[in-house]
Amino acid sequence: MAIINENRMFGDIFKDLRLEKKLSQDRIAEELEVSQGLITKWESHQSTPSPEMLDYIADYFNVTTDYLIGRTDMKNNPMDTLKTMERYKFLMDSDGRLTDEQKEFFMDMIETQHRKFDEAQEKGNVN
Repeated sequence: MAIINENRMFGDIFKDLRLEKKLSQDRIAEELEVSQGLITKWESHQSTPSPEMLDYIADYFNVTTDYLIGRTDMKNNPMDTLKTMERYKFLMDSDGRLTDEQKEFFMDMIETQHRKFDEAQEKGNVN
């Protein structure tokens, strides 16, 4: 079950993500291959993107579509992040090129992500 933030709409979330990346409306329009006018419409709640564009925007900002439409306040699925980190752990163990300090750093990141995932599961935010 996702945390729903009913006060946040796509336009607000999109604008926040754009500003986090310090992108102008013109620049994000160019990146997404849409008009600047369409960006203005999204941000002022006059229009919403198609499902295909929503997926593209989610990939661009590295967030979930659920986050973009306000269904959850979690930008990323913790399980996806955890799986990626577990792959790095495997590479660390088999590669031999990382220093002990680098391995410890990655292991701390993985452990932190495990805790976040467990907390999200306890809150019902992850299936």
